[in-house]
Amino acid sequence: MAMFCANCGGRLEPGAKFCAQCGQLTGNATAQAPQPAAAAAPAPAVAPAAGGGAIKIILIVAAVIGFCMLLGLGSCFYVAYRVKQRAHEFAGNYAPYQGKKDACALVTKAEVSQAFKMPVESVSGSDSHCEFKFAGNDQHAVAMSVTWESGAMLMKITHGAMKQVGAGMDTFTPVAGLGDEAYVEPMGSGLMLRKGDVMVNIDLRMAGNDADAAKIIGTKIASRL
Repeated sequence: MAMFCANCGGRLEPGAKFCAQCGQLTGNATAQAPQPAAAAAPAPAVAPAAGGGAIKIILIVAAVIGFCMLLGLGSCFYVAYRVKQRAHEFAGNYAPYQGKKDACALVTKAEVSQAFKMPVESVSGSDSHCEFKFAGNDQHAVAMSVTWESGAMLMKITHGAMKQVGAGMDTFTPVAGLGDEAYVEPMGSGLMLRKGDVMVNIDLRMAGNDADAAKIIGTKIASRL
């Protein structure tokens, strides 16, 4: 069936979309639907700076540690000052020892043998230490150490420290009439005596914890200081 242009009446070719006479759009042309505008992509969220919170925490912790270190350093200086001050106080109260500084010369081999009722096989030592080994047993001996200077302060510190360890209980037994000050140590493990600013410690742990024998040789030692 022939078709004609609705605008100019000209004959239209079959399937033509436009009139050849006037160019009018024919009914065969399908209006293309407008393409929908592409949706704008959402802008990417700006990520917070990585580790920002962690860095702040680290800085705060470092500042706290530094402050604590300064406090600790100040405490150490104060303690050192107090110890030095106490040392000067003790040193001022006692005249320094003027005799020969030889630990093994304070008591003889025969005196130790007699006190402990065992023969002494050998004696060895130095200016501040002496060991008497008994015959027949290498593990049986009496060791003696001497603090020639600041002995008074050392005795006070040792006594106080042992009292703290013993939960406030005085575990040292005073010995009257021996030097200026003397104590039997806990469980008879030793004898600690002082004369002037010299402190002598007799270790009895390898000698049967014989405190009575230690008192005998302690009397000899104190008489020679």
